[in-house]
Amino acid sequence: MIITQSAATSRSFATRFNEALNENRDLEGLWIANAAAALSGTFTVNGSPTQTAMAVRSGARSQIAQLTFVIVTLLVLLFFTGPLQYLPQCVLAAIVFTVAIGMVEIRALLAIRRESPGEFWLALTTAVIVLAAGVEQGILMAIALSLFRHVRHSYAPHTAVLQPFGATGALESVPAHGGLETQPGLIIFRFCADLFYANSARFSRDVITLLNDAPHPVRCIVVECSPITDIDYSAAEDLRALLKSLKQRGVRMFFGRVSPELKADMNRHRLVGAIGAENLFEELHTALAAARQSIQTAATP
Repeated sequence: MIITQSAATSRSFATRFNEALNENRDLEGLWIANAAAALSGTFTVNGSPTQTAMAVRSGARSQIAQLTFVIVTLLVLLFFTGPLQYLPQCVLAAIVFTVAIGMVEIRALLAIRRESPGEFWLALTTAVIVLAAGVEQGILMAIALSLFRHVRHSYAPHTAVLQPFGATGALESVPAHGGLETQPGLIIFRFCADLFYANSARFSRDVITLLNDAPHPVRCIVVECSPITDIDYSAAEDLRALLKSLKQRGVRMFFGRVSPELKADMNRHRLVGAIGAENLFEELHTALAAARQSIQTAATP
């Protein structure tokens, strides 16, 4: 909870004042402060949004403000605890509540709603849970929903077929669906996510659909791999099965824009032998040239 809240506070106020944020330094400060708190028997140290907002409203812009707060707190503890005992607890609650209300940015929420309704409902759900159940429950639910949303995007990523456009013939992305091809006998397919167990079946299914519904018999498929940086074990198994199926159908698969990290993963999963080292390329144009050469060779009697 401390890490989550402190990170959110740091990012929010760093963005507001156009300052560079070093998350590692923030975490280092937290663990050092909490280690000192544990050894000295003091309260847990946290990056409090409300206290930070109060400091900013008071004009705090540097660490001098923190030293000033320390001195003031020390003076209060030494000389003014007696008068403070008559201060009603609701006064402190009212101050924190007023500061927290001032941190709610309705315009930002409306902007999120216009641009990303999913994020808007996530933020609104988190706010409701914080009000109804508490901060810890709200943060945990926000983390769970965010992870679910991320996995959902990775499970069903954007896919596209690259097609020539205009007089120059430059390639443009068209959302993948049956009936598309790059040129007769050739499809350039882009899968916009890492390949892992949750989406590898989608990858294979899309490739087979493009093959079955293509206007002309497909001889080569070029996978544009720039969005793919990682392959897990299950995805490697599915890719091997797909390559075997394509080979039986007489279709050759090339991989363009293969990063060193992706190639290392392919080596680790023993995919290079199944794909063929000659079918892996660091650039898309070289993969495309090899695929067109393969089509021409197959067409030559």
